[in-house]
Amino acid sequence: MDPSASLSAPHAIRKMIKDGDYTGPTKGFVPGFTQCNIIILPKSEAYSFFRFCESNPSVCKLIIPPSEPGDFNLEALGKDIDIRHHIPKYQILKHGQLAQECQSIEPVWRDDLVTFAFASYLSFDNLLGHYGINPPSANPTTPLPLYISNLPCTKVDNYEANQVLAMRPLSKPSLIHAIQAATLSRLPFALPLHFGKPSEVGISDLKKPNFGEPISCKKDELPVFWGSSLTAQLAIAKAAPEFCIMNSPHHLLVTDIQDLELAVNK
Repeated sequence: MDPSASLSAPHAIRKMIKDGDYTGPTKGFVPGFTQCNIIILPKSEAYSFFRFCESNPSVCKLIIPPSEPGDFNLEALGKDIDIRHHIPKYQILKHGQLAQECQSIEPVWRDDLVTFAFASYLSFDNLLGHYGINPPSANPTTPLPLYISNLPCTKVDNYEANQVLAMRPLSKPSLIHAIQAATLSRLPFALPLHFGKPSEVGISDLKKPNFGEPISCKKDELPVFWGSSLTAQLAIAKAAPEFCIMNSPHHLLVTDIQDLELAVNK
């Protein structure tokens, strides 16, 4: 199924996923509704990881508080959401290494598991579009390039990582509008962390992102960098907890929260 042929309601997407009728990427589905990256950890690891996220909000901002241990319902994101079934593809990690990919985590669910939800960059792309700014990453078929920077996160216990930055090429007028939009927004990752020379944040070649596909900057554009919640996944890989579940890349949780609702300052 082509993501551009998106259904109109998040719950319809989730039903397809739960029923096994769709197992592909979610980018392009129900534009305007927030999609989340998910990390699930045992209770024994959850507090340290939560403190790591709280200490690094520019790259690890949570969209809702962590779940209670064993609670697989995320009603704050959608009344019917069962985190065991509503993601198209999961990754199960053991000691930081990929052990399995699957379409349901019910067989491995435990009463001590805590779920963390992070908004993806798709929400900010939609906000930029609302302001008339359409970066290449807004295209459903264009994955955003992501780079591991030389900017360290604040370490908490075993959790540490360098910040992962997402790049969007913008003209100077568009950059100004993007910053204005960000200051009026409470979206995670709205304000850029750097623009201009990539080398100043440890990025030597824009044509070689660590994740995603390169996007060229036109003559009148600057590379602009935002924080990415992929940082949290790098921290998981380094800490190597005995057990962890996360969504596979580009296979996100589609929620009932509207991006503009999330963006409005309160």
